[in-house]
Amino acid sequence: MATRTPQAITVGGITPTYHAATAATGDKVKAGDRTFIHVRNGAGAPVTVTFSGVGKTSYQEDLPDKAYTVAASGELLIPVLPSLGDSEDGSLATFVCSAAADVTFAALRI
Repeated sequence: MATRTPQAITVGGITPTYHAATAATGDKVKAGDRTFIHVRNGAGAPVTVTFSGVGKTSYQEDLPDKAYTVAASGELLIPVLPSLGDSEDGSLATFVCSAAADVTFAALRI
Protein backbone atom coordinates (compact mmCIF):
# COMPACT_ATOMS: atom_id res chain seq x y z
CA MET A 1 0.00 0.00 0.00
CA ALA A 2 1.50 3.30 -1.08
CA THR A 3 0.73 6.67 0.48
CA ARG A 4 0.63 9.45 -2.11
CA THR A 5 1.03 13.15 -1.36
CA PRO A 6 -1.44 15.32 -3.29
CA GLN A 7 0.26 17.46 -5.92
CA ALA A 8 -0.60 21.17 -5.66
CA ILE A 9 -2.26 22.75 -8.67
CA THR A 10 -0.81 26.25 -8.89
CA VAL A 11 -1.70 29.34 -10.91
CA GLY A 12 0.91 28.24 -13.44
CA GLY A 13 -0.69 24.79 -13.72
CA ILE A 14 0.99 21.41 -13.35
CA THR A 15 1.70 18.29 -15.32
CA PRO A 16 0.40 15.65 -12.88
CA THR A 17 2.32 12.52 -12.01
CA TYR A 18 0.21 9.37 -12.33
CA HIS A 19 0.72 6.21 -10.29
CA ALA A 20 -0.29 2.65 -11.06
CA ALA A 21 -3.25 1.59 -8.93
CA THR A 22 -2.68 -1.15 -6.37
CA ALA A 23 -5.61 -3.56 -6.51
CA ALA A 24 -4.72 -5.98 -3.71
CA THR A 25 -3.91 -3.58 -0.86
CA GLY A 26 -4.99 -0.22 -2.23
CA ASP A 27 -3.45 3.23 -1.91
CA LYS A 28 -3.69 6.10 0.57
CA VAL A 29 -3.93 9.86 0.17
CA LYS A 30 -4.41 12.62 2.74
CA ALA A 31 -8.04 13.73 2.72
CA GLY A 32 -8.95 17.41 2.51
CA ASP A 33 -11.58 19.89 1.31
CA ARG A 34 -9.58 20.63 -1.86
CA THR A 35 -8.12 17.17 -2.52
CA PHE A 36 -9.19 14.76 -5.24
CA ILE A 37 -7.88 11.86 -7.27
CA HIS A 38 -8.02 11.72 -11.06
CA VAL A 39 -8.51 8.08 -12.03
CA ARG A 40 -7.80 6.98 -15.60
CA ASN A 41 -9.08 3.56 -16.65
CA GLY A 42 -7.32 2.31 -19.76
CA ALA A 43 -8.96 -1.11 -19.48
CA GLY A 44 -11.81 -2.39 -21.60
CA ALA A 45 -14.10 -2.92 -18.60
CA PRO A 46 -15.40 -0.61 -15.84
CA VAL A 47 -13.41 -0.35 -12.61
CA THR A 48 -14.79 0.33 -9.14
CA VAL A 49 -12.82 2.59 -6.79
CA THR A 50 -13.85 1.95 -3.18
CA PHE A 51 -12.95 4.09 -0.18
CA SER A 52 -13.06 2.07 3.04
CA GLY A 53 -13.06 3.13 6.67
CA VAL A 54 -14.77 6.39 5.77
CA GLY A 55 -15.54 7.50 9.29
CA LYS A 56 -18.15 7.06 11.95
CA THR A 57 -21.61 8.38 12.73
CA SER A 58 -22.23 10.56 15.78
CA TYR A 59 -23.06 7.25 17.52
CA GLN A 60 -19.58 5.95 16.64
CA GLU A 61 -20.89 3.38 14.16
CA ASP A 62 -18.91 2.80 10.97
CA LEU A 63 -20.17 4.56 7.86
CA PRO A 64 -20.56 2.38 4.75
CA ASP A 65 -17.77 2.25 2.18
CA LYS A 66 -18.02 4.79 -0.65
CA ALA A 67 -17.71 3.38 -4.18
CA TYR A 68 -17.27 5.07 -7.56
CA THR A 69 -17.42 3.47 -11.01
CA VAL A 70 -14.95 4.51 -13.71
CA ALA A 71 -16.21 3.56 -17.17
CA ALA A 72 -14.17 1.42 -19.53
CA SER A 73 -11.52 3.63 -21.18
CA GLY A 74 -12.86 6.48 -19.02
CA GLU A 75 -11.70 8.97 -16.42
CA LEU A 76 -13.22 10.22 -13.19
CA LEU A 77 -12.35 12.99 -10.72
CA ILE A 78 -13.16 11.80 -7.20
CA PRO A 79 -13.17 14.18 -4.21
CA VAL A 80 -11.21 12.93 -1.21
CA LEU A 81 -13.18 14.87 1.39
CA PRO A 82 -12.23 14.87 5.09
CA SER A 83 -15.12 12.47 5.82
CA LEU A 84 -13.23 9.82 3.81
CA GLY A 85 -10.12 10.13 5.99
CA ASP A 86 -9.41 8.04 9.05
CA SER A 87 -8.67 10.35 11.99
CA GLU A 88 -6.68 7.57 13.68
CA ASP A 89 -4.46 7.35 10.59
CA GLY A 90 -3.67 11.06 10.22
CA SER A 91 -6.69 11.74 7.97
CA LEU A 92 -5.46 9.34 5.31
CA ALA A 93 -8.12 7.95 3.00
CA THR A 94 -7.66 4.38 1.76
CA PHE A 95 -9.00 3.39 -1.64
CA VAL A 96 -8.84 0.17 -3.64
CA CYS A 97 -9.47 -0.31 -7.35
CA SER A 98 -11.30 -3.48 -8.33
CA ALA A 99 -8.67 -4.06 -11.02
CA ALA A 100 -5.24 -2.50 -11.38
CA ALA A 101 -4.26 -3.41 -14.93
CA ASP A 102 -4.22 -0.23 -17.04
CA VAL A 103 -5.58 1.90 -14.14
CA THR A 104 -3.63 4.96 -13.00
CA PHE A 105 -4.39 7.85 -10.70
CA ALA A 106 -3.01 11.23 -9.71
CA ALA A 107 -3.58 12.72 -6.24
CA LEU A 108 -4.22 16.45 -6.63
CA ARG A 109 -4.94 19.47 -4.44
CA ILE A 110 -6.25 22.81 -5.60
